[in-house]
Amino acid sequence: MARMRSCWLASFADVPDPACELVCFPHAGGSGSVFRGWQRHTRSLRVTAACLPGREVRLSEPAIPDLDRLTAALLTAVTPLTGRRYAFFGHSMGALVAFELTRRIRDAGLPLPAGLFVAGLEAPHLVRFDPAHDLPRDELVAWLHQGQGLDAEVLAYPELIDLMLPTIRADLAVAENYRFRPLAPLPVPVHVLHGRDDEVDVAAGGAWAELTSGECRVTTFDGGHFFVREHEGRIVRLIEDALTTTTPARETGDIGGIER
Repeated sequence: MARMRSCWLASFADVPDPACELVCFPHAGGSGSVFRGWQRHTRSLRVTAACLPGREVRLSEPAIPDLDRLTAALLTAVTPLTGRRYAFFGHSMGALVAFELTRRIRDAGLPLPAGLFVAGLEAPHLVRFDPAHDLPRDELVAWLHQGQGLDAEVLAYPELIDLMLPTIRADLAVAENYRFRPLAPLPVPVHVLHGRDDEVDVAAGGAWAELTSGECRVTTFDGGHFFVREHEGRIVRLIEDALTTTTPARETGDIGGIER
């Protein structure tokens, strides 16, 4: 199957007859290129990244600071994918985007993803974000550095930071202004990925089970909030195994835990 290329979605390789299309959503301030290396770890999945405004090839476009507007645009972009097997992965803010987009897909009556893989985020009905998007420049940069949101190499180039900050502020506003709306459980398996040293509470990760009528699993990795950078091969293999192995739906209250 030829790789996908649009203003909203881009895949990194041609994968003949993929078992599933894995659409990935980056963390706040991140871009789709963080998933570029994932394709080399799988031959059965086609890895596709969300290309959000305000970064990379869409740098000239203002980032969207509102989750409803963002997921409405993404719904249009992913609708063609719903005619075949697909799944979502999201890290931090990207996990929130993936969850709310899944809800929009259900509301639209479209086929749902085969799996929802969320990393570095507590369950949406529990999550609270630090108010940071409107901090003064230097305070925001320090906050990002402390939370590993900016690489040390980036900090050496103030002009690059200033180029990125409007998008980072918009992304943080997406998360900070989020208000959970109660919903019937999604009939989609949820896989929660967690960094052992992350401030996100792993026990709260199990609360994702309340949002699905399917299986819910929690997997812990060594590392902090950005553990995905250190374990991309293991994460891709976990996702591949989950999407190519049939498992029974869980009963209410049964949370499976796996450790790799």
